[in-house]
Amino acid sequence: MNRQLFSLQTVDGTCVDTDNHLSVLQRMSFAEKLAKLGYWELDIKAKRFYWSAEMYQIFGVDVNKYNNKNLFREQILPDDLHIYKEKIVDLLKYRKSVEGEIRIRHTSGNVVYCKFTAGIKGNRIAGTLQNVSDWVNQRKSIKEAHEKAEKACLAKSYFLAQASHDLRQPLQALQMFTDALENSNPSPEQISLIQKIDASVENFKLLLDNLLDLSKLDFDKVTYEAQNFNLSLLLQRMCTEYKMIAAKRDICIRCRIPLVWICSDYFLLERILRNLLSNAVKYTKNKVILTCEENDKHIIIRVIDNGIGIKNSEHCQVFDEFYQSRDMPDNRTKGAGIGLSIVKKLTNILKGTITLRSVPQKYTVFSIYLPHKI
Repeated sequence: MNRQLFSLQTVDGTCVDTDNHLSVLQRMSFAEKLAKLGYWELDIKAKRFYWSAEMYQIFGVDVNKYNNKNLFREQILPDDLHIYKEKIVDLLKYRKSVEGEIRIRHTSGNVVYCKFTAGIKGNRIAGTLQNVSDWVNQRKSIKEAHEKAEKACLAKSYFLAQASHDLRQPLQALQMFTDALENSNPSPEQISLIQKIDASVENFKLLLDNLLDLSKLDFDKVTYEAQNFNLSLLLQRMCTEYKMIAAKRDICIRCRIPLVWICSDYFLLERILRNLLSNAVKYTKNKVILTCEENDKHIIIRVIDNGIGIKNSEHCQVFDEFYQSRDMPDNRTKGAGIGLSIVKKLTNILKGTITLRSVPQKYTVFSIYLPHKI
């Protein structure tokens, strides 16, 4: 084993072996090699440098052959030398520990990224120099991967926006065709088929809207425009619209809506209600209730259904993107699992909160708490 574990380098470049307490120095050397970290020390009065063997390894020089006193000045990249100098000046001026990151030109020609620290006590300045090239390269790789992912997300967002826009037109046409069929005295078998088509069209429209909302939310592009409006009229309109949809499925929708005004974003609130009512109609047995009330702090909107319910263990997960309960055997035909995640995000944008109460096979209650004014 090389016994010259710690060397003494004077200002004139002379190296002296300091082989005291060898077992301690052996441990120190082993630890330094593992961490790629060297130790240096400067006696200001005696003008002598103490360097550990790992310091020479970082610079790529032979401790027995290379006796130059200006390793820092020679091998630190010119663009980074001022960083080191400024830190040492600060250390001497304020006598507080300093640290920084510099690049060193290894004798092999490679650039080595190093983190240095320095402190002062009495007439001695001591510090460390650590080779952090692996960490820096990993950091660069992560940054490149992040930038690549952002570009992919932008492409996805653009595609979703275009697809949503282009697909709405044929969906509207399909809706017109089913309306025409309903007014043409269809047979009972045809009525059943038309109702199924209507349900599929409704699900498809909601899915497109949710995909577009999701792409906007991913990039924080959803903003709100607060305005005073009669919340009761919006709730009544939603209730009337979904009563027509629910009636085709033998589902009863009841509403308890007092006169309530709110200062919020009309269209974002409509998106929230559509998602909650659509979910309730999908999973209820035969009844959905829409209620609204207010107190000094909040306006509270509740959507209640007597459907299959949600287990306590899933109450948090249902608000995650693309989550679908395993207790719903036909859930994959009813949506993509993004409606409730959008509801929560939009509710947060409106400065509100959403809560969930449910008993499996009995009922589910989603409650939206909104401020009177945002």
